[in-house]
Amino acid sequence: MLVTRKTKIEERLSQHGINNYQISYPEYLNFDHDLFATPREVGCRVMILTAIAYTIQDETKKYGIIKWLKAENIWSHVSEKEVAYLNTRTSTEDEILDLSWKIEAAYILAWALALVEDKPMPGEEATEEQINTMIQHLPALGDGLEGFLSSLNFRDPVEIYDENIFYELTTTHFRDTLFSGGKSRADVHVPASFERHMALNWLRRFMGIHDWDDTDTST
Repeated sequence: MLVTRKTKIEERLSQHGINNYQISYPEYLNFDHDLFATPREVGCRVMILTAIAYTIQDETKKYGIIKWLKAENIWSHVSEKEVAYLNTRTSTEDEILDLSWKIEAAYILAWALALVEDKPMPGEEATEEQINTMIQHLPALGDGLEGFLSSLNFRDPVEIYDENIFYELTTTHFRDTLFSGGKSRADVHVPASFERHMALNWLRRFMGIHDWDDTDTST
């Protein structure tokens, strides 16, 4: 089974123009899903990322979002950087740009929770239709969250782990290309793929790290 999974990941990489990476040891695909974040923790993160995306469109909504996250007892899941952003009246362009890409993280985590079935294409951002489908399966901002959070479950952990490894190897490819001074011809969307890599690393607690801001994406 490990060899089959290895082959599928490598074939998928090749389909997207990454032909020079192989998983040398199939045993690398062994994992313990008991070390994953809980579905509840992942659900909290999806809601936080979605709420922050909402404030990017209208920063006057920050105070209301803070009140809601505290009222729903998930403020403790908000990272230090996110707290700083929400407590600041205005943000820099770089900060806004960085946070705007986090909707990709929200979507891949929603996929891991089987809230959406449509897996994002490596060569594209999540589409408007996909994002709208995700939002339709989430509680409305301002609504109660307990029923939603207590009902969540993961899709097959093997699917989640293998998706993580795929994006880990795309990150490896782009970093190696950058450091060598070359130019990648891969059909993979760099910012979107990196956000998916980071989000899934956080979900599986890569390197034993639980803090969202400190998530390790080394390869």
